[in-house]
Amino acid sequence: MTVTSYFSSIEDSPPDPIAQLMELSAKDPNPNKIDVSIGVYKSEEGDPNYVFPCVRQAKEKLAAKDPGHCYTNMTGIPAFRESAQRTIFGENHDNIISLQAISGSGSLHFAFAFLTKYVGLKDYYVGVPAWGNYTGMIEHIGGNVHNYKYYDNESRSLDFNATLEALKSAPANSVFVLQAVCHNPTGCDYTREQWSQILALIQQRDIFPVFDIAYQGFASGSVDEDAWVIREAYKTGVEFMVCQSFSKNLALYSERAGCLHVVLNDKRNVENVTSQLTSLARHEISFAPAFGARVATLVQTDEELQKQWKIDVADVYNRIKSVRQHIYDKLNELKTPGNWDHVITQKGLFCFTGLSPLQVQKLISEHSIYLTANGRINIAGLNQSNLDDFCKAVDTVIRQYPAEK
Repeated sequence: MTVTSYFSSIEDSPPDPIAQLMELSAKDPNPNKIDVSIGVYKSEEGDPNYVFPCVRQAKEKLAAKDPGHCYTNMTGIPAFRESAQRTIFGENHDNIISLQAISGSGSLHFAFAFLTKYVGLKDYYVGVPAWGNYTGMIEHIGGNVHNYKYYDNESRSLDFNATLEALKSAPANSVFVLQAVCHNPTGCDYTREQWSQILALIQQRDIFPVFDIAYQGFASGSVDEDAWVIREAYKTGVEFMVCQSFSKNLALYSERAGCLHVVLNDKRNVENVTSQLTSLARHEISFAPAFGARVATLVQTDEELQKQWKIDVADVYNRIKSVRQHIYDKLNELKTPGNWDHVITQKGLFCFTGLSPLQVQKLISEHSIYLTANGRINIAGLNQSNLDDFCKAVDTVIRQYPAEK
């Protein structure tokens, strides 16, 4: 018998760039290093394991109840699905199917897999730059990715005309992946007027939208305000999906609490679609994790915890806004070359700085400041102890390594 391996032909997969940055930062002995790469909320003290007060209280209540560890339902915990749907849509609707998923990534995977395998939609439109995982996830399930320009580097603002052109030129039955708020990585969101134009074109052109909402509450300080476009989309009567994550707005990153919501325009299809979504969940994960979903359920259904959550989300929003203002003021004080208005006009956890790849590289190698290659920084990774050092380092690399025009 010839001794061979079935796996000899497997090629090495390139490492995830953000995971690489985290590893580099962890190995860096510099006590003053700054990691603004990964998208987690850090407290003013720089703690990535910060627990929201509402979550701490919910965990205490959950521990007192001790719900055990038995399997839940294949579609997820009913109370979680219902409360998650209310958080997105304002109330429950009998033409919406909600399926518990493994946070945002899991809900997106369920959405893409269901649309491609069961509905037959294979052409996905993604504005670039975008969250780096969209393309891989879509191609993994056999979909085709078409890119259009979302952001203009020169003006450091979104290119709305490019979005309109993409919607007008895309064939009917195309899927558009749209971030509802706090765009990752650019921080540039559509205005309500622009969203209204997008929704009108979606209706006219028979486009199927998939809304990704991973930072609900961080754009305005209000969970309800940040759900505006999804609630407006519901009013139009179009069919669409929403991929919801509680990783950020409850800081439940490792608990993987999320939900896929499917909006149908004909309630007669609810039973069949539910059965096939249940089948998909069974084949993929069988049962979703319970702990994070139970915490999220308590926060969304307990009146006192709901009030605390509103305070917690507003606190995050206000701290992010304050850090943005500090960066803007300090760079202007230093007379750093360039216009820095975008720092305070962008929204959410991320700032798309406009730094060149070389400037990013020098920030990492010469200043121990870790950010993604496209110049994105996590605003919450900065605080009063490192903000000035960060701004001075940015000023230095811009002067020493000016970007080519």
